[in-house]
Amino acid sequence: MNLNLTNKTFIISGSSKGIGLKIAEILLAEGANILITGRNKNRLRKEYNRLNSKFGSKVYYLTGNIIVYSTLQKMKKIIKKKWKKLDGIVANAGLVKNKNTYFSSEKDFLWFQKHNFMTSFRFVNYFINEIKKNKGSVVFISSIASIKDLGAPLGYASSKLSLNFYSKFLAKKYAKFSVRVNNVLPGNIIYEGGNWDKKRRKNPKKIENFIKQNVPLERFGNSEEIANIVAFLLSSKSSFITGAEIIVDGGQTIK
Repeated sequence: MNLNLTNKTFIISGSSKGIGLKIAEILLAEGANILITGRNKNRLRKEYNRLNSKFGSKVYYLTGNIIVYSTLQKMKKIIKKKWKKLDGIVANAGLVKNKNTYFSSEKDFLWFQKHNFMTSFRFVNYFINEIKKNKGSVVFISSIASIKDLGAPLGYASSKLSLNFYSKFLAKKYAKFSVRVNNVLPGNIIYEGGNWDKKRRKNPKKIENFIKQNVPLERFGNSEEIANIVAFLLSSKSSFITGAEIIVDGGQTIK
């Protein structure tokens, strides 16, 4: 599908694996320029080399934590030097804990807010005026845990709910500048090395039963199914969509 993204420039946070990496691949295939980012230097460099061999100078990378302003400053310099302008960003980076303490733990709550809300908040705030110049687009990656109690840690669900409200706030504030802001809420997405992949390897029967009982389509989603939605939302094909929350969960939240 031609999304008219040739030579458009995007930054994707948390794009060394999983959903973020697949978004990068889809956008590159559509002709866009992409800056991939992540905290794991070796993994990011490996994926950059792979993408660079196929897409050449259309892709570049930066290792660093996007909650740190110096990382954001480096991103901006790269964009200005290589591609001159920024047409959109995808706020995908976030973290989960394998072990959580009691649900009312202030320490856990603040940890999730820092690594799931504040990372995206700072990232988007830093670049919103650059996007405004080009009447660009912002896409957040939230979670269905933000709209329904699915047993996720309180801090995680709350941090994603904060993203939902923030995206709507920005959509309303910047609509007059023709900037569009949308939000994708994935359900259970599996990819190699991801949390669901680890859980399934540990106890495949338990996880298989969980999916069949809770997801009407009776399967996991994959990264490409999220990436396709994101690419559409960044493109002119979705020019009348802003402030939306698009659920991609195999029907789980309707059960």
